[in-house]
Amino acid sequence: MPSDSTNLWYCDTFVNAPWQFFFLLLPLAGAYLYGRDKKKLAWTLIGAWVVVQVSFSALTNLVFACSAE
Repeated sequence: MPSDSTNLWYCDTFVNAPWQFFFLLLPLAGAYLYGRDKKKLAWTLIGAWVVVQVSFSALTNLVFACSAE
């Protein structure tokens, strides 16, 4: 388990911050580019979003303990 200061930093920086909602622009941009027949770039954006999202979800659920208090 990480130390309390690392846990607090991660929870404040990544879990409780509004940047996650801006991160949703990646798959939306990918969908837009897919409709414009730029499929390679579109799948790259969507794939990058999936990899980062799964990584952050795994860290949040398995490594760090962020309570909603």
